[in-house]
Amino acid sequence: MRRLTLVLGLAALAVVQGGAAAQARTPASDAVARAAIAEIRSPYCPGLMLEVCPSPPADLLRDSIRTMAAAGVGAGEIVEDVLARHGEEWRAVPRRSGAGLWAWLLPPLALLGGIGAVVFTLRSLQRRRQWRAEPAGLAISAEDRAAVEAALRDWERVEAAAE
Repeated sequence: MRRLTLVLGLAALAVVQGGAAAQARTPASDAVARAAIAEIRSPYCPGLMLEVCPSPPADLLRDSIRTMAAAGVGAGEIVEDVLARHGEEWRAVPRRSGAGLWAWLLPPLALLGGIGAVVFTLRSLQRRRQWRAEPAGLAISAEDRAAVEAALRDWERVEAAAE
């Protein structure tokens, strides 16, 4: 019943203001209306944005938004007015203040934290590989290396002769 009353009220508003406002529509007011419509989810088609909802009540709501924009009302004021009438749950874009601010801050912070974790992990792995490649105190001089290689060759000859 409440929705029916609201739809009828919006229709009456559109009829009363429609004639004068339809003539006053400009590309600027249409841009304001599109911006406002893009920030509202449809109360008539759950799960859809107002701009794509095919229901007749959504058409009436879009028309009333265009009428308000033609009357010089800003997009933010239009959105707040529609949400005051229909409820905050139809807001598609979170507020940039209060609790809605977290919706704007958390994704970039999580992305930066993830990048930081990847960089830290890669640097840690790089340090481990360098440590394993040349452990401190176990470096062999060129003379010692040549002596070990000569001993290995001698051992291989003895093994080959024993077979």
